[in-house]
Amino acid sequence: MRSTLSVASVISLTLAACTQPPASSTPAPVQGPAATVAPASNDSLVKDRTQHANEVLASIVGKEELPAEQVYKNIQLFKGMPAGRLVAIMNRGFSNSLGVSCSHCHVIGEYDREDKPTKQIARDMSAMVTTINGTLLKNIKNLKSPNPTVNCGTCHNGRPRPGAGSAATPAPRPGAP
Repeated sequence: MRSTLSVASVISLTLAACTQPPASSTPAPVQGPAATVAPASNDSLVKDRTQHANEVLASIVGKEELPAEQVYKNIQLFKGMPAGRLVAIMNRGFSNSLGVSCSHCHVIGEYDREDKPTKQIARDMSAMVTTINGTLLKNIKNLKSPNPTVNCGTCHNGRPRPGAGSAATPAPRPGAP
């Protein structure tokens, strides 16, 4: 499922369309100290993701509108993004599109660490999406859309690894029984 950020708002942050929305999955706006993340309805990991997202939001109360790089450590893609909105992007954009929880890319409680290769893979995939949307799609003639875009969900469809198979039957992970 796709999240609710427009491609235009994210392109300047090199995230481009990883979070382009369908109308039916609008995340809760982040405002004030009582803000929490509304869970997505189609995700078996929703409880875990929502718990982590709400813990992060609770830790930044009063700083939700500050630029992410002023609130969090090691911000590379989301400079200038409001810190509270970053949580929604991670939860509804990345996690939901890949069908994973925060621990897929992050060390819980130490989100700035670089211990997991999946974190850099996500950055590299984001750069790929930016290239596809910013350059490649614009050069394909006769597309019916005035602004065609791809996003994380285009290929992942709720699976950690993009590729064949349906979202209902996730692709097996290497080493899984």
